[in-house]
Amino acid sequence: MPQIWIGVIGALIMAGALGGVFYLVIRQNAVIGTKIIQFLAVTFVLLLMLVLGVMNIIGRESIGVVVGTVIGFALASPWKD
Repeated sequence: MPQIWIGVIGALIMAGALGGVFYLVIRQNAVIGTKIIQFLAVTFVLLLMLVLGVMNIIGRESIGVVVGTVIGFALASPWKD
């Protein structure tokens, strides 16, 4: 039962992040840049890995590989600019 709540909370956080970006674009005429896309990608992937890991859909090894890749992407990207 707690697994379902973790899944629901993860989905709500993802929806909140996407809603926040849409709010910026629609209400404040912001431009979707690379930093916003990176933020959404990291947020969605990490929360998805959390939900899938808690529900035992994917194994620990897979979670470790994906989380390591996302962290490498997030930490290496500021120096590309």
